Amino acid sequence: MSLPHALLGLLQYKPATGYELKQTFTRSIYFFWNATLPQIYRTLGDMEGKGWLTVTVEHQDGKPSRKVYQVTQAGNEEFQRWLREPLDIPQYRVPMLIKVFFGNQMKRDEFVEHLHRWRQHHAELLERYEKEVVPTIQYHARASGAFEDARYWALTLDFGRRQAKMVIEWCDAALATLQKAKGRKPGKTS
Repeated sequence: MSLPHALLGLLQYKPATGYELKQTFTRSIYFFWNATLPQIYRTLGDMEGKGWLTVTVEHQDGKPSRKVYQVTQAGNEEFQRWLREPLDIPQYRVPMLIKVFFGNQMKRDEFVEHLHRWRQHHAELLERYEKEVVPTIQYHARASGAFEDARYWALTLDFGRRQAKMVIEWCDAALATLQKAKGRKPGKTS
């Protein structure tokens, strides 16, 4: 996925400033795709140059002017083209699994600590999904009337939940395996 297409998708709902788009990223897409504010502003400028967006400058008393971006017909066409495009098979990269692969080369306590931290991170993600994402989906569905869109937002949430649960279960199993192996003497295979 490219950042321009994520921005085009978010701007389908309503015109927004770069700052507002960053806030929307943080409340929704952040869990599977993120961008910094400078990346968003740079990309919005590029998209405007391609004719995918128009910009309206709104002057504010005592505050800096706001640039509000809106999708053009060309931007809508690009977004629809991208949605129809066949998916690239992503190259799955998980740095933690490299550490697991070479786990025997480090101190067992340090390796176990990595597993505990990774498990904790995913447990916290699950908690955030329930406390933050579920209410956000419900709020935006009601506020915008995008109930059909919310069904798809919930599907991405379901993927995140399942992935986090899988990692937690895997960490628990890996920790149990290491605990069993701790009692074995070197050279034993049983």
